[in-house]
Amino acid sequence: MRVNRHLRSAAMPLVWTLIMIMATWRSQFSERVVGIRFEILSFDDNDNVTIVEQDWYGSLSPNAFKSGGALWLTAATNSSSNNASETDASNLGRAVYHDSFSTADGEVFPSFNTSFTFQIITTRPYAQCGSGMAIFISDVREAPPNSDSKGALGLVDPQNSNDLRSLFAVEFDTRKSVGYNDVSDSHIGININSMESRDYVDTSPSSASAYYPELFLYSNSTFTAWVQYNSSSHLIEIWVANLHRNSSSMNSSEPNVLPTVQRPVHPCLQFVYNLSDAFSNKDVYMGFSATSAPSTQGMEGHVIYSWNFTNDIDRRANEGGFELYKVLAPVAAGSALLAILILACIILVRRRRSLEMRSETLSEAGQRIQTALQTARPFSYAELESATNGFDEKRKVGEGGYGAVYKGVLQGGAVVAVKRLKRSLMMETDFCNEASIIRKVRHRYLLELYGWCYEEGRDALLVSQFMSRGSLDRYIFDTRKKGELGSSPMAQKDTRIKILTQVATALEYLHEGLGECVLHRDVKAANVLLSDDTQMEARLCDFGLARLISHGGAPVTMSAAGTPGYVAPEVLYNGVATDKADVFSFGVLVLEVATGRRAISSVSAGTVLLGQEGPAQLHIPSAIWSSLSLEQDALSEQQLLQTLDSSLLYNVLHPAPISPAMSQHGSHEEDDLSETMKTLLNDWRCVMHIGLMCCHPSPESRPSMKEVSRALDEKLLIPLSRRTPTWTFQFPVYPWAATSNSLSDLTSSGNPIPSLLSGPR
Repeated sequence: MRVNRHLRSAAMPLVWTLIMIMATWRSQFSERVVGIRFEILSFDDNDNVTIVEQDWYGSLSPNAFKSGGALWLTAATNSSSNNASETDASNLGRAVYHDSFSTADGEVFPSFNTSFTFQIITTRPYAQCGSGMAIFISDVREAPPNSDSKGALGLVDPQNSNDLRSLFAVEFDTRKSVGYNDVSDSHIGININSMESRDYVDTSPSSASAYYPELFLYSNSTFTAWVQYNSSSHLIEIWVANLHRNSSSMNSSEPNVLPTVQRPVHPCLQFVYNLSDAFSNKDVYMGFSATSAPSTQGMEGHVIYSWNFTNDIDRRANEGGFELYKVLAPVAAGSALLAILILACIILVRRRRSLEMRSETLSEAGQRIQTALQTARPFSYAELESATNGFDEKRKVGEGGYGAVYKGVLQGGAVVAVKRLKRSLMMETDFCNEASIIRKVRHRYLLELYGWCYEEGRDALLVSQFMSRGSLDRYIFDTRKKGELGSSPMAQKDTRIKILTQVATALEYLHEGLGECVLHRDVKAANVLLSDDTQMEARLCDFGLARLISHGGAPVTMSAAGTPGYVAPEVLYNGVATDKADVFSFGVLVLEVATGRRAISSVSAGTVLLGQEGPAQLHIPSAIWSSLSLEQDALSEQQLLQTLDSSLLYNVLHPAPISPAMSQHGSHEEDDLSETMKTLLNDWRCVMHIGLMCCHPSPESRPSMKEVSRALDEKLLIPLSRRTPTWTFQFPVYPWAATSNSLSDLTSSGNPIPSLLSGPR
């Protein structure tokens, strides 16, 4: 203790010297680099946002302007504020924050967060207006020459391919530019040093995207966008939310009072890129740019209502202070004690950094998963454990053979579904393989994965959208819930067929819309979730059994994983799978929706549908095929009445008595009833034909999902086989079938573990 006191006493002058040098160096450093942080709720002359007038563009040409607390990049109508006119060949507006910023050490581009509320006001129908707007970071304030045309959005010179300007931009593009390989006339993209987007999300009506119509740029809606960059992971993330504002209020001269909006849980775009490669040792500006072509494409207004921004340069300046030993080296050479003190500081700092990195760095397995799941957010186990209240049984909303699903509430208030997978340590390889599949999938009728968690020694977790309505099986098998699909047979029919059509569209996308064919391998009613809105849209979930196969390639041999009753016979007996295996499962789903019976169903004595006496458990598709008399290539009305769910026809088959007053009008009511019956039976005949042909025991006889999707959408009648197909084996029905969720419940421990990814079961 005495030695320590002497050391402290001798070291105090040196410590104070060190502190003074640190303060001086910090002061000099702070003068060189200053972090930027601002919040603009209303634009005016004191907001430090500068309207940029391009020398080449001309000061009399239309430029951006401020009006009514908003920043107008381009006007939506003829405007006296900037002389904009519908006769102009082009309009270009550009505005930047007054102060530039740079990297703290000249090498690392700092992390930043920015958000802004904006509106695009189109004056012509979809695909006939243009051009769009962007938020950007660039090393120049002024727009490049010629950037007011050809979809350049005021960001690049389309006539100069050797332009050395550095650029990062998030574009909201309303004009498809073939030269930049734009995907549609409504898309959001990430651009780096080019107008050809590195990544994008299609928000057009033809995209079948989960972001249409929510992020449709021709809707004249008001949006809030968040852009975030992490300098450590180099991850760029974009979120966009629709405020559902009435566009008619946007031209008011009164300042807009904007509603608050919560950032979505899942970003619509993610891309990994080190911005230091683009902006190293450069001062940069952040701002907005927009263009329109009034004379050819009509007026298009681009208006910013609010903007905030922050970066972490100040923090990085502090971190840079830990390298003071470079500055103090000459002083340290003259004092051994000072050298020891500096060495001790370095050791402590490095140890602390090592501990921080160790706590923040994922395991090797986690890194592989993060690489595979680039489009999903990694969560910490503690975060999801807190969201589910410690995986409280009261929060459990479902459980299958491979994991339980819990309702979770994240810190920001977002409600999500958290799937806790079993035996995660044994599933790492499968988890990574299937993660690489699910990252490719983005479709309106497929449940999108929000995030994941994989920490060694714990169960793997998956986060997806929470669907409070639950799965389709609740609404077709539970008599108490059937009425929610429609209050009349016609409404029931429309809702059920719409759901089937949406699932078919999702499967068509998996099979043909990704370059490679993705087999879902577990299509069933329990994996079709229903949206919480009044539309009750379908979301096909659970890609845990998914596999990639090549288009036109040989069938893939794999284990018979799936759900009893849904697995195609060739997979069950030969382990051979093609896209026709999914078609078979979809056919079973179709027959379940139409008949109201489970794939493996208990039937009572004398059931005409199955033509058997005595109670039994039978496979519904094979039983229906076996019971049919196909003298013609279409089901008769009598056959339909014997097979359809009775609740679909009850009000039609048992109409209310006709009153004497109504009977005076003749038989019009009966005629109307007859027409209703014909319409119902004709539509259900189409559906039954689709289901039966999808469930044909021969894979070659089954239609493709593209053909199925079209047939459902247009209510086309697919002809049945004239001969009843021969089932070369008796489809197995086991005592456990009614309660088991998956074939894997009976597999040995040596078999693959099937379901890993995606939404609730």
